[in-house]
Amino acid sequence: MASSKQLKYQVATWMMPAGGMILIGFLIAFGDASSNSALADDGSAGPDSVHSVPADLGERPNVLLIVTDEHNFRTLGCYRQTMSREQAEMWGIGAVVTTPHLDALAKEGVLCTRAYATSPVCSPCRAAMFTGRYPHATGVPANDMVLDRSIPTLADRLGDAGYRTGYIGKWHLGGTGKPEWSPKVDGGFQFKKFMFNRGHWKKFDIKNGVPHVAAMKNGEPTYSVSGADQETFATDWLTNRAIDFISEKESTKPFFAVVSYPDPHGPNSVRAPYDHMYDDLPFSPPRTYGQNIETPKWLAAKNHPVFRGEDMSKYFGMVKCLDDNIGRLIASLKEFGQLDNTLIIMTSDHGDLCYEHDRQNKGNPYEGSARVPLILRHPGNIASGQYYTQPIGSVDVTPTVMGLLGLVGDPADHGRDLSADLVGHSQPEANKQSDSVTFLRIGGAKARWIAAVDSRYKLVISINDEPWLFDARQDPDELRNLYGQPGTEEVSHRLTKELHRYGQQTGDPHLQNKKIAASLEHCLSTKEPQ
Repeated sequence: MASSKQLKYQVATWMMPAGGMILIGFLIAFGDASSNSALADDGSAGPDSVHSVPADLGERPNVLLIVTDEHNFRTLGCYRQTMSREQAEMWGIGAVVTTPHLDALAKEGVLCTRAYATSPVCSPCRAAMFTGRYPHATGVPANDMVLDRSIPTLADRLGDAGYRTGYIGKWHLGGTGKPEWSPKVDGGFQFKKFMFNRGHWKKFDIKNGVPHVAAMKNGEPTYSVSGADQETFATDWLTNRAIDFISEKESTKPFFAVVSYPDPHGPNSVRAPYDHMYDDLPFSPPRTYGQNIETPKWLAAKNHPVFRGEDMSKYFGMVKCLDDNIGRLIASLKEFGQLDNTLIIMTSDHGDLCYEHDRQNKGNPYEGSARVPLILRHPGNIASGQYYTQPIGSVDVTPTVMGLLGLVGDPADHGRDLSADLVGHSQPEANKQSDSVTFLRIGGAKARWIAAVDSRYKLVISINDEPWLFDARQDPDELRNLYGQPGTEEVSHRLTKELHRYGQQTGDPHLQNKKIAASLEHCLSTKEPQ
């Protein structure tokens, strides 16, 4: 196993003006971040982000990565503001949860309007997020598998660059351990006392200096929320631990902190007063619920859940509790004088359909399942009030963070360094570049489906159905398959070619599946537009 300690990273020089830190000269040699593929023509990860910088590391910004779990992007006010009211208020007109702290982050930074979970289930997406590789190359193509530690994680890279690194919350990359505090496979994080491998626990405590799940039944930890308060409820408790880590005064090193909340993943339960805060909202089923129309075969056949407004009320309560606690994190950074000296990233590992298309949870390429919030804030580096409208995947997070910090990326990464784009655009219209593409996949040893997404279209190729093509502009509810319809030939050909190139360059075994390969060949064999 190769040690991450063998990898060396160069950094740019930072200076501190009145308004915070600014990176000097890091926009050189990024290459074309808006190309039509995540990868270069020669099969590499694209141009190296090489920086000619002094050996002195100088001052560097902190990094705070906030990860929520199973979070529907429409529950954030900043995302609703980018949509029609019909799209924004999916569970009834007026049925919304306010998220002022996350909205403020977006207003002061960049909001990625077309961000996707590289694989919309927990472990594979997290593996892609922390390694910059697609899930099939990380050892974690499906849930509850073990991360391949020969791949340098973001923690390895930043640790080598002089950061003190810490992870607080759900990890889900160490196999089947549950909860397994301080998991054996820890991604190279230096501080992991409050990292647990998996589970959606609601109540935590510390006994004799050791963290534990505080809700028990017959001697076993449970997901019960009974008796949880603002000190012991999981979201509050993890926030407190994160504040302790970022407020450490003895170290002179910048920090890289991950706060990984297990909410708003089910079970949909939350402590008072959030548990009944939204009970009076006019909840109604989404428009796509109960539709008697053709549905894709890749949409797993399950019992259709009965819509319950109470369930959505609890989900909204979890989101509100998260926003309030993220507000506490931001207030703490401000109190410590580190707010504008911290690159803050907020995202999720996947979405939750919340009854759209008669489904709960995730695991399919529908927007509610696969699309995630992604916000970045760093004054003086990232201009405020931006909208990034090109597709971006979880696999792009690690290389992009490296680029934003002025650190040299790993040429073996599959993900793209989009830092030049995120820094360079100050207006929504500024990123009307040629379409880039990100790729989504589901399936471990057995392929299920794979998808290519650009700024408007989504092409889904599966093992058990014809290709499906969605148009976010004409059909944002994703009710119609436009594949084969007049006028869609060009985009189908283009996205199919991108999938072929992705498969060749990343070695994704899904592309070798006979049914998927046949569908791709069929896409290319149809008459190509002139």
